[in-house]
Amino acid sequence: MTYGFVVFYRFRPMTKEEAEKSKKFWRQFRTESWPDELKIVGDYRYAWGTDWNGYLVVETENPQLFFEFWPVFREATRWYIENTRTVIGIRRAPEDWM
Repeated sequence: MTYGFVVFYRFRPMTKEEAEKSKKFWRQFRTESWPDELKIVGDYRYAWGTDWNGYLVVETENPQLFFEFWPVFREATRWYIENTRTVIGIRRAPEDWM
């Protein structure tokens, strides 16, 4: 079973220098600290029609991995991500309607 997580995020107000630092941090964190079994299948910069700055789409076969990693992620990004909201779902096959 594949679990999907849509993680909306909102940035704190930042100076140009802080924004550059956050971009550099995210690139490094994503490649060095993000678990391989927790796949980022989409990294979206805008969420038009909402007050969020963007969202991640993440998938895993083991939802416990997400819940264990989440506090690590939030602690590491708290200095530049003001708030998040997560929607969780289970992938279904096209023939499994409802």
